[in-house]
Amino acid sequence: MQQRLPDDTGLAKADIQPLSSSAVMSDARNTMPHPVARAIRTIQQANTSKEQYEALLDAAEILAISASVTAAALLQRRIGGSAAHTDESNERSLSMLRSSLLAGGGATFGTWTNWLGSLRPLAASHPDVVPGLPNALHSDGRATGLIDHLNTLRTERNRAAHGDRPQSAGESDLRVEEIRPHLEHALMKAEFLTQSPWLLTVSCSYQPRTQTFDVVAHNAMGDHPDFERREFSWTSPVANEVFYVLTSEGPVTLSPFVASLFCPQCQQMEVCYAARADKRTGPAILKSFARGHTVHSADLGDEIRSLPDHRRGTTR
Repeated sequence: MQQRLPDDTGLAKADIQPLSSSAVMSDARNTMPHPVARAIRTIQQANTSKEQYEALLDAAEILAISASVTAAALLQRRIGGSAAHTDESNERSLSMLRSSLLAGGGATFGTWTNWLGSLRPLAASHPDVVPGLPNALHSDGRATGLIDHLNTLRTERNRAAHGDRPQSAGESDLRVEEIRPHLEHALMKAEFLTQSPWLLTVSCSYQPRTQTFDVVAHNAMGDHPDFERREFSWTSPVANEVFYVLTSEGPVTLSPFVASLFCPQCQQMEVCYAARADKRTGPAILKSFARGHTVHSADLGDEIRSLPDHRRGTTR
């Protein structure tokens, strides 16, 4: 990120630029995973303070989800690998997320922030599992962490959801002024997401001569709706039309947490995140990041149920 605001005490005192020209947000639009970048674009293009207020809260939840699903994918990679990399704390963390997705109400803003916050001990003891996460979650007497800012924004979202929304343009201005620095700080704390790019695969073909796989993928970073095409040569195959996180060790699947699915309401493909599934059978219910529309997927329902269930002592 380019701009650095005071990390703690200067939240309310910072020299505030118009949202449309915020350097932190403009940088996020270019470097963050597409759902986050698109949400930030909506903030910067909002015409009224009421629209800005609602867009800030939407972006905060999308940031919490994006950070959580990226971390979950990287934890799942270790469990899916060799026994030497399997760690009980990874399994326990994924089991917690599985339980939330299979609960009746499914995952909420609070689910994602609470789960991400629960990773603090794991991030501190195993900083290589999700590079950059220990710094993002670190919080002490001098500095506030990502979770602190997200929780402040979540509290404001709950306040609005329970009927206490701004009633005038002036009140909207004040609310925006109060919560905007928290989102900007959260974006800076979540900088690790810029180093873990999301890809949406297009095709994968085996090359017998080199015993590698030629992969075409779309770079799902930044706010532009037309993803940039990228080409790779990898030693392992990947599925088509599936989201992956690109790491220094290769691609890591974001399934079942993120998927590209056809939305019947929008009549187009949408980037969706897992919201809930039944404990025993049936499709997963996903929601589009862009509009919150509901999309069902039978395959992802099975994938969610196959996540580690620590209570039963099973890992797959």
